[in-house]
Amino acid sequence: MSVRFLVLLAILTSSLPLPAAETGINAKNAVASSSEKRQLSVKMQALLDTITTPEMALQASREYQQNGQFGLSKIVLQHGIALAKASGSEFVELSTELEYAMPVLQAKDLMVMGKPEEAEVILQGLAEKFSTDQRRVVEITALLGALTQSRLLAAAKLNNERDVTRDVRKRLNEYYRKNGVFPNFSEMNRILPPGDAVLQNYEIVYFKAVPNAYRLVLRNVYNPQNMLKIEATGLLK
Repeated sequence: MSVRFLVLLAILTSSLPLPAAETGINAKNAVASSSEKRQLSVKMQALLDTITTPEMALQASREYQQNGQFGLSKIVLQHGIALAKASGSEFVELSTELEYAMPVLQAKDLMVMGKPEEAEVILQGLAEKFSTDQRRVVEITALLGALTQSRLLAAAKLNNERDVTRDVRKRLNEYYRKNGVFPNFSEMNRILPPGDAVLQNYEIVYFKAVPNAYRLVLRNVYNPQNMLKIEATGLLK
């Protein structure tokens, strides 16, 4: 087989069209992906075009942070730093916001949202980055301490709820074994009277029972938003 024939065969093979279905799908996906990226880029550029000074960038970034839009805030801050460099302006405040103030606020937000693992990643990164800055080390250490404390409180709350649930179920099950039905409301108050050790942190706000099922709702007296629901399986409306 001659070299000329092999070259010709390779050219013809590479120019063969893909199956119609595959060509259509790939082309469609490529166009959609390209269109989405282009649209996102246009929107972002239009936004950045409205921010023409470092001061505007700093103000806009802080507004985005207040709304929890930290990714957008980061882009705006980077844009502000670029504007400052281009005009020969000072950008220390922008850099501080980008590298420290914004991540700290983001970590605090994550703590409030109940995402301690994500908050810890940010704080640990800051602790390493600013290990020689005593003032910042103190603040970061305090936040890590608060993070640990919130975890301990959450664990204690969960353990308390488990203990209460276990003890309440135990008493109601004992009553059921003796009587063949679950108690009515007046009997419930006798089994679990106000001030009972089991309910030292809770009060009964709802109880309904049928012979083979019950539904009980307890409210934490120190945190009224904390409602503990305890149910037995069975038909209960």
